[in-house]
Amino acid sequence: MRYLAIMLALAGMGGLGWAQEPAADPARQAFDAGTEAYTAGRYDEAKAKFEEALKGYPGDHVVLTWLGTTCHALRQWDEAIDYLTQATEAKPDYPVAQNNLGNGYLEKGLPLLKDAATAAEGRALVTKAIERYEKALALKADYLYAAYNAAQAYAALREWDQAWKAFHTATSLGPNDADVWRSFGRALKQAGELDKAVERYEKAAELDPECLECFVQLGWIYSKQARWPEAERAYGSAIGVDAENFDAQLGLGIALYSQRKYAEAKTPLTTAGALKTDSFEAHYNLGLVADALNDPAGAEAAYRAATAAKGDDAPCLNNLGVAVFNQGKACDAVPHFQAAIGADDSYVMAHINLALALDACGKDPAAALKQWQDAVAKFPQQASARCGLANALYRQEQVNEALAEYLRCLELDPKNIEAHNNVGLIFLDRDQLVEATAHFRQALAVDPNYVPAVNNLGVTYEKQGKLDEAKKMYEKALEIDPKYEKARENLDRLNKAGQ
Repeated sequence: MRYLAIMLALAGMGGLGWAQEPAADPARQAFDAGTEAYTAGRYDEAKAKFEEALKGYPGDHVVLTWLGTTCHALRQWDEAIDYLTQATEAKPDYPVAQNNLGNGYLEKGLPLLKDAATAAEGRALVTKAIERYEKALALKADYLYAAYNAAQAYAALREWDQAWKAFHTATSLGPNDADVWRSFGRALKQAGELDKAVERYEKAAELDPECLECFVQLGWIYSKQARWPEAERAYGSAIGVDAENFDAQLGLGIALYSQRKYAEAKTPLTTAGALKTDSFEAHYNLGLVADALNDPAGAEAAYRAATAAKGDDAPCLNNLGVAVFNQGKACDAVPHFQAAIGADDSYVMAHINLALALDACGKDPAAALKQWQDAVAKFPQQASARCGLANALYRQEQVNEALAEYLRCLELDPKNIEAHNNVGLIFLDRDQLVEATAHFRQALAVDPNYVPAVNNLGVTYEKQGKLDEAKKMYEKALEIDPKYEKARENLDRLNKAGQ
């Protein structure tokens, strides 16, 4: 709310009815001391001085206005409203008192609006505030602060048409007032008018290059619109104003991550986590960055910090399990996936990753198979669950059941390379070479460099007596991955047989 500067400028309009010269008038001296203390921010002292002045000039609208405004600064809303009401009654045509009384009603009403139990009372108070602002404007049409305050009050009531009208009045009266443009942007953002909000925030930032809120909110809006380079610039400007602003550091990190600037994103996200050690968002996003940088130990540390801040977030718990798993600690990853499922039983990746971890842990193959079966039962349309179950069945030599699951997987995901390759292997073992060839080729149609399928197609050619084609496949597999030992063994065997 705005009231101080205009009140100082207009305080002499009504004029105190000074009985004598200030030097000989204790009440006048108290008033002057009160204005000095108020201007210096010593509001308790100012209040005492204005109360003293009021004793010498009871009912004076100027003293009452200063006293009520001081109570407002002290957040003593009822006293502020009482004194300012007396000021408006003493001089109904005094616009400053009308405006500042509106501020009292508004400040008292705003918190009440946020609670359903008190919202009606809050709305009534804010409506009273608007009445006072409108009266102030009727008395003084170019009263910038009354127009500005009315706009904010209408916005608080979500009466957008009236708010926009009042904001336009305020910006025409104060075209170079950064606060007015900033508040206009804030209201437009609240109303979901993001493109229009950007225009107002940019204008405010142009007028006030130190406007931290402007840059942070611009960054937020640009991020919401996936305009990541612009978000990066806005958050960077915010950090230039205040390097310890958590929202700016977090926002910059997310904007950089979203542009795949992973190494650059690490610094602001680390800073954000240091600024607010209990921030789930900072630590979680830092974990995502570590994942992208192939740093599972860093990811584990970040996700552990995130779960300490918020222990029931399924994606975070799942990602913690993945980070542990990727360090070769499959058994240690199991409880994290179980915790993710406990947090959200519908989180499919946690079910699949739990089964993978149980598989890799190797302590209880039956438990791993059951987890795959449970995952398929819960998510029957999830191709990766079908494929995982098929793998588990295949390892336990339940080949027919595995083949059925692979084929169901391919119905759901015709481009699943692993399923095509493994179906090909089953047909290869059964000497159904035409079918095997078809599946290996389908795998390679999706990814020509999928080494297992390249090698296996070579084996199929070799079984068909197409030795030259087989040799080319083994050589291609080794070109793609010189360390792929199966292809090396197959090529060596073929070469020896041809000698």
